[in-house]
Amino acid sequence: MNEILKLSDVVWLNGMPRSGTTWLSQVFASAKDVRLKFCPLFSYEFKNMLDENSSTEQWQWLFNQTFHTSSDYLDQNYLRKQGLVPEFEQLLEPSHLVIKTTRFHHLTPIILHLNANVRVVHLVRDPRASIASWLSNPYEFPAEADPAQQWRSGACRKNGVGEFWGFDDWKMVTRQALQLSETFPDRFMLVSYDQLMKNVCGGVRQVFDFCQLTFDQQTADFIAQSHSRHDENKRSVFKRPDKIAQWRQLLDPSIIDAINSEIIGTELECFLYDT
Repeated sequence: MNEILKLSDVVWLNGMPRSGTTWLSQVFASAKDVRLKFCPLFSYEFKNMLDENSSTEQWQWLFNQTFHTSSDYLDQNYLRKQGLVPEFEQLLEPSHLVIKTTRFHHLTPIILHLNANVRVVHLVRDPRASIASWLSNPYEFPAEADPAQQWRSGACRKNGVGEFWGFDDWKMVTRQALQLSETFPDRFMLVSYDQLMKNVCGGVRQVFDFCQLTFDQQTADFIAQSHSRHDENKRSVFKRPDKIAQWRQLLDPSIIDAINSEIIGTELECFLYDT
């Protein structure tokens, strides 16, 4: 077994699907001292290998194996080959492992409780934007499914362990994130995607400071490049910020009204952005 990574070197980056986690993962990857991996528990190599009953030793083993394992999925090679994410200059032996996932949210509290060397960065996007992006995504929303029947439960995409889709899951996962940010203020950072877009470099610097990473020119260059053009491919990280309110044209008004009525006046209202 490989040597255990030293403390403070694992970042678990998560959020609901269509929340901007792929873009933020590439921001992390632009830091030379980071090795970025997609979620090992969804990979061929480590599929569903750990669960609620796993020990600290097992989680540390998984982090180390993930750090040292190369594969098309873990390293996002399939996205890079299509030009949807960039190549970065990185150290041969970076100090930080960053794991990006939109699944297994039920394990986040367990991971934090068991692993003192893990920091979690949780990205939250306006639910109307997330739902609109999901329903209009041919890669993630089944062509035969009815958006009017699926936007709330997301049942059409729940085909295995750790799947979280739809508005009801957004509410549950976001409430959990608010609670974890209070329970683990030094190791859990809740980031609003919409707020981040208002001051990207300043917000990323705060995230990097939290994770003990250095913000350098490669990161600044990627942020500028990623916002310089708009790639319509849903998996691309190259998107113009002025497209952030496209959900208004994509989402059925009745769904917008339903989301507003359930969130306005609650602790979740702060995530609604009317730009």
